[in-house]
Amino acid sequence: SSIMKKNGKVLALILALLLIVVLYNSLYTVQPKEYVAVRQFGRIVNVVDTPGLRAKIPFVQTIQRISAATILYDIPASDVITKDKKSMISDNYVLWRVTNPTLYIQTLNAVEGRAAERIEAAVYNSLKKIISSMTQDEIIAARGDRLTQLITEDANADIRVYGIEIIQSEIKALDLPEDNKAAVFTRMISERE
Repeated sequence: SSIMKKNGKVLALILALLLIVVLYNSLYTVQPKEYVAVRQFGRIVNVVDTPGLRAKIPFVQTIQRISAATILYDIPASDVITKDKKSMISDNYVLWRVTNPTLYIQTLNAVEGRAAERIEAAVYNSLKKIISSMTQDEIIAARGDRLTQLITEDANADIRVYGIEIIQSEIKALDLPEDNKAAVFTRMISERE
């Protein structure tokens, strides 16, 4: 009788542990500003974007978390040439976010570093194209919102195929190269004199 009670307690303990493991593998939470892709045998079967507690099939379905927040990416400074063949240095930053998590997973495997590479290339190409179509004076006149809007719209045309969107591509600094600055300052001084 005491052996049966011991065996019953051990069996109850094993069943309780098994139940905890199954529950642990079948429940997940979705946080605010987060997408959760539910995968079954590697294939995406559902994407959840509303916060809360959710259930999945234990041991069959897995989850992949993707940020739905706006991400800041600081692009390294680059040389660009204006329509009137003047060299300028542009320093940009980008605000971006994932808009289509399924596409983001399929094209970039939801790797933020890969997204940053694509964004950097798209913004650089857009910046080069837009700056090369304007003279230095036109660039100075368009500086600010107009230039930001042109670059953002053009870069988004290339980047949407990855399930991401550039909210804003802002130029932090658009300046002359160091060797050109001295010549421009000298010319300005001589013009004023």
